[in-house]
Parts: sequence; structure tokens; C-alpha cells
Amino acid sequence: MKTRYPNVTVNPDRHGKLRARWRKGGREVWLRTLPDQPGFEAELKAVTAGAAVTVERHTPRSVNDLVTRYYLCADFRAKGGDDDRARRRGLIESFRADFGNDMVADFTFEHIEAILLLRTEKRRNDKGRMVGGQVAATNLRKQLRRLFAYAKKLQWIATNPVDEADTVGKRRLEGFHPWTEAEVAQYQAKHPIGTRARLALEIFLWTGQRRGDGRLFGPKHIVRGKINFTAAKNGADLWLPMAPDLKRAIDAMPSVGINTYLINEHGRPYSKGGIGNKMREWCDEAGLPQCTAHGLRKTIGRRMAETGASQQGMKAVGGWKKDEEVAIYSASAEQEGLADVAMAGLITRFSTDEAPKNG
Repeated sequence: MKTRYPNVTVNPDRHGKLRARWRKGGREVWLRTLPDQPGFEAELKAVTAGAAVTVERHTPRSVNDLVTRYYLCADFRAKGGDDDRARRRGLIESFRADFGNDMVADFTFEHIEAILLLRTEKRRNDKGRMVGGQVAATNLRKQLRRLFAYAKKLQWIATNPVDEADTVGKRRLEGFHPWTEAEVAQYQAKHPIGTRARLALEIFLWTGQRRGDGRLFGPKHIVRGKINFTAAKNGADLWLPMAPDLKRAIDAMPSVGINTYLINEHGRPYSKGGIGNKMREWCDEAGLPQCTAHGLRKTIGRRMAETGASQQGMKAVGGWKKDEEVAIYSASAEQEGLADVAMAGLITRFSTDEAPKNG
């Protein structure tokens, strides 16, 4: 819950003990004292001034101890950009808030399954936002698996309880809905060339960028007539040809930003959440509640698969590092189109092309 002190919240842990946390600009500090207790204001003043703060001593081999160590290890620090690390940290902290004082060795697969099952339940948080659900549980499982893998590396546990836990939910997660060609056409019919809604679609559709990168796409990313950008999530340096449809959408805009092509009503670049919310609004206006900005990344993967692009070619466009990542985005490729491409080579090479003989 919020307090009268800026950026300070107080919430009970799973044992009912109240804990205060200060967060601002990606920096986070757990405070040793609660608001209005002796010493709190002096501690808060030191934290906000950026002074070094004595790290709270955690019970050895507790979840708090593990998380503190994990944030300093290469697995956490070296993978992904700042946004990705913040997302992963948020998931881990949601687990730590409830189980920080518990001993790592006490967790079994049954505990993990119960935690993940609880995460599948949707609810409103203290800010009124819906949280939880099957996707949320799956995302948490991924981070817990890496966290407990680090505990195993430290030789605190012999086996990873997350590996032994069953997956949550009864259905296979398919993630974001990949747009069909009919859905793309429906959106384009609602939002014509020259609108921000249409420009957003063409950017995501022809660059394959994630939401956080697409919102920042601008003139500086056009080099020698080609598109060049660095993916924030994995640091991939990508060069792509400029698709005519994308160039036409940019040229048709009455105005664009100095640094980014997409700008909001106030002439500023969209935030990551802002462009996601705006795409949600534009999709709803087009009668496409199932479609999202990230679903267009799946669409470009499907299109490449349908046109016979190789695994290496698809990775070069989407910035994917592994073949299994490509499989996620190409899974919705139409069977008929893929079969046409595959069979064409067989027919050309092996068909005898002989007319049937009579009687």
C-alpha cells in the first residue's frame, strides 16, 4: 500500500510482517525501518540522496539470500536489456515478497505447483489492474526455474523443484494471437494510410520489432535506404530492407516526430505501455479484440514460413537466436501453403509427367 512518503510502499509478507520498500527510476531498496518509526526519515533521506545503504543481512540460504546473490550473477545481469531485466526482476520480487524468509532447501515440486496454481487466478492489484492468469503463471515458472537452477549451482539443493513440478493449466499456451491476412486487411480498411494507427501496424508488420523497439523506430534507423536497429531484448544488430508498404505509410503521414515516427497526441514518443494501450484501442476500433501489437511479430514469422524462408533467414529478420524461438513464431503457418512449397520441389524432381495410358 502507498504511504505519505513518495515512492515508498508498505506491504505484509507471507508471515504478516510489514516491510517498507523505496522504488524510483529502476532503483529499489528495502528499508530496515517502517514509516514514522525512529530512524526512518534519516534512512529515507540517505536512500533518496543515493548514499550507500547497508544491505540487510538475510538468513543464510533463504530465498532473500538467494535472490540477492542471483541479481549479481552473470545469468541475471548479462542476459537481455534493461527492460527485460526489470520485467524479470518484477516476477522474482513478486515471489520474494511472499517467501523471502523461507529456506530454499524446503521447497518441493508440490510447493512450486501450489504457487503457480495460485498465480493462474486473475485478480485486481492495489492499483486496480488485472494481474494473474495462465500466462502470468507461465512467466513466473520460467524465472523460478532459473532462480532455483542458480541455487543448485551454489550446491544449496540437489535437484531443481521447478523442473519436477507439473506445468500449470490444462491447455497448451499459445501466447499472443498471430494475425491472419483477413485480420490485417480488416485493420487496414478501418485505419487508412496517413493515420498513426496505420503507421503503427506497418512498422510492426514489416520490421518484426517488439513493442518496446517499434515505438522508438525513427529516421535515425534508416541507413543507406535500409533499416538498422538494435533489439533491446537481446542486443541483436539487425539490418532489414525497407518494405514499400512501410515507406508508403511513413511518407503519407502529415507529421512525424523528430526522433521517432510514432508520436502521441502531445507530439512525444509513446511509452512502452502507451503504445500497447493505443494498439489495443486501435484494434478494438477495427473489431479485432483478439489482436495485439506483439501478434504482428508472429505474423511476419508466419509469412516467412509460408514463403519458404529458411530458419537462418527467419532468425536474421526477427533477431531470434535459437531455432526453437523461430518455431514459436512460424507455428501458425498455413499447412496448405507450406505443403505447396514442399511438394513443388518433389514434383519437379521426381514426377515422370507421363500421361495415363488408355485401357
